[in-house]
Amino acid sequence: MNIVCATDGNYLPHCAAMLQSLIANAEESEINVYLILDNVNTEILVKSLEYLWQICPALNILKADPSDVVGFPVNGHATVATYFRLLLPGLLPSKLNRVIFIDSDTIVTTNLSELWSTPLQGKALAAVPDHWLSCRDHGYVHGEYFNAGIMLIDLERWRSTDILGKGRSFAIANPHRLRHWDQDVLNHVFKDDWVTIGERWNACPHLYGLLPEYNLDPDQLTASEKVAISDPAIIHFAGPGRVKPWNARCLHPLKHHYLQAKSKTPWADQPLEDLPPAKLVSLRKEIIFKVKTKLKGLLYHS
Repeated sequence: MNIVCATDGNYLPHCAAMLQSLIANAEESEINVYLILDNVNTEILVKSLEYLWQICPALNILKADPSDVVGFPVNGHATVATYFRLLLPGLLPSKLNRVIFIDSDTIVTTNLSELWSTPLQGKALAAVPDHWLSCRDHGYVHGEYFNAGIMLIDLERWRSTDILGKGRSFAIANPHRLRHWDQDVLNHVFKDDWVTIGERWNACPHLYGLLPEYNLDPDQLTASEKVAISDPAIIHFAGPGRVKPWNARCLHPLKHHYLQAKSKTPWADQPLEDLPPAKLVSLRKEIIFKVKTKLKGLLYHS
């Protein structure tokens, strides 16, 4: 089983907790992990690798080149590193034909062999539909937009697709649509070229009532959503401070899974962060996004 994740120095401790949970639930004797790193200071890097190589001897460290994604628009707190997922075909060994990509802000609660063996039916990837973002940000028909935080990827299909070329053209022409950067690019490049998998493989915060903008009616839950709530395979803490389990203000009902994994890592004694109230964080991000998007729009049309 081949696992890929990408992180910078700020998220590397959380990525270590995710990998700890992955290994703890693995039954296979060999799991190959490919960790893409960017902007990590030496102290955190050494501390992380000493631990990760103990729990996962088949750990491979990859370094992305930011120059490969020059030209992709960024705004707010993002940097070009957010586009590193687009580089997977060139970064990963040519012998690999299938990988599972997992975001760093997740926790694995079960063996991933079922996900690994999911038929891709000739498609480029398998992912969970992101109904919340489909309805809120993009105007997609319900279910046509996927969350790229967890993907089962056919690397051969990705290598035969000009992801960087197509993605860069779309991103430069549509900076106003890049609310989620590489995820928006991937949804454009692989539109109608992906297989839907159950929500339990990417259980996002809206399922637990943590995103008030998403009106989740308990009487209208699908069977897949009910399974994800009661038996999540991968918990994805995607969203603002109040859903991050390393935030002291976290309201997520499953944050204990992260805290348990963290307790096994070198950061077991590191205090939780105390971020400003979530409304202030959200308001600040929204203002920054609108201002920078408008400025970039003016530049592109000047």
